Amino acid sequence: MDLKYAAEKFSLDGKKAVITGASGGIGRATAEAMAHLGAEVAVLGRNPQKLRDTEETILGFGGKCDTWAFDVADPEASDAFFRDYEAKHGAPDIFVCNAGSTVIKYLTETSDEEMERLLQTDFKGAVYGLRWAGNIMKERGGQIIVITSVNAFYPLPAQAVYTGIKCALEGIVRCMAAELAPYNIRVNTCAPGAVNTDLAGPHSPTVRIRPGIPVGRSAQPEEIGEAVALMATEGFRYMTGSTVLIDGGLMLRKP
Repeated sequence: MDLKYAAEKFSLDGKKAVITGASGGIGRATAEAMAHLGAEVAVLGRNPQKLRDTEETILGFGGKCDTWAFDVADPEASDAFFRDYEAKHGAPDIFVCNAGSTVIKYLTETSDEEMERLLQTDFKGAVYGLRWAGNIMKERGGQIIVITSVNAFYPLPAQAVYTGIKCALEGIVRCMAAELAPYNIRVNTCAPGAVNTDLAGPHSPTVRIRPGIPVGRSAQPEEIGEAVALMATEGFRYMTGSTVLIDGGLMLRKP
């Protein structure tokens, strides 16, 4: 095996990455994987202590990390971050749009407040970041990766609004990929299946379907984060407007 070749194609040395929702779960795992590959990561989230834990882990193995505590659903806070980051670091090379929440309810049971929370965090919060990344990366190019869900392709009725938003993000990514390709910006999604995170609590449908997953278990966050990190490398330089599905075979189950 040519380790030098692998190191060149799957390295993020010298790259700057911004990851939302990085205080835990997939976001934290992605930040750690990218830092291991050499990227300087900025981790975003609402929980300052958990962000510090992420930072300490990354600094502990020699990585480079900075933390920014705010809610991506807050347009003013998001705008302040965008201005501050650009002033300090310029344009990032990689933007991972991961922050999100869910509501375990059928559409007919979902309240206005729950729907608004999902729209603000999972949809509008994502769009704020995607719009910023798309604009700021135009001069040098870059990679944008959106974490969606297997729900966008294999809907779970008890997560109706969440599923609809993930479907919408898949559509937005296709549009952005076509728009930004001339600027050397790749835009893709990663659609995880059942993952052991705080988002998938004990009453989540993704927990209840675990016995039916062909590989026999749900994923650990690092199994998604490592794949996302690799998607940002030169090894995937010709891929844009695509979805990498990592679901342990969940979509192979019979309806």
